[in-house]
Amino acid sequence: MLFVAWAWLFRMGAASEIYICSVQATVLPAAIGMWVAMMIAMMVPSALPMILTYAQVTSRLEPSSMRLGLIALFVAIYVIVWSAFGAVAGLTEWLLGQSALIRDGQLAEPRYAGALLIIAGLYQWSTVKSVCLSRCHAPLGFLLQHYRSGYGGAIKLGVEHSAACVGCCWVLMLLAWVGGAMNLAWMVVLTLFVALEKLLGTRATILRLSALALLGAGALELMMSGL
Repeated sequence: MLFVAWAWLFRMGAASEIYICSVQATVLPAAIGMWVAMMIAMMVPSALPMILTYAQVTSRLEPSSMRLGLIALFVAIYVIVWSAFGAVAGLTEWLLGQSALIRDGQLAEPRYAGALLIIAGLYQWSTVKSVCLSRCHAPLGFLLQHYRSGYGGAIKLGVEHSAACVGCCWVLMLLAWVGGAMNLAWMVVLTLFVALEKLLGTRATILRLSALALLGAGALELMMSGL
């Protein structure tokens, strides 16, 4: 699934004219499909530590006949939640495209990009960001605190983990509108940054430096727009 998502995105990125024409022609399914594929491709890699830790925990606490199903259900919940986020983002892009606020998958004016960058920078310092990131950063601690057995437990754990992940990364994902949705280089940068952020956690210097970088970039965009 992950490889299929990236393969599709590389194909669409190589055929960028097809994507641009589809959005300009106001094809809503194209925008939603693109964002859903982006979220699967970009967010599943950063969840691998949690998925692998969950697999280890279930191997000790659950019957062998249930383990594979529990892991599949846990991963499926994560994919469903991020796919839902992608669908909302795709719908939002389509609506903004109708108002000419987004062109070719990118915010039409520097002031909009600047505002989004500043929002992302401020969010990096927020309590919500710290709480959500702490849950993603320490998979074993999260599972020991929240673990529930059985398929119902896998669903609840999947929802809790996915909600924390969305709370941690939603603004970073929207930065696709700054670098350009379907800009493969920009997507790779965001994917690596999210994975590194989850690996290092809330106390890492990277969190503070990234906030400053985003705020500085936002301020620069606003200055260039004449504000």
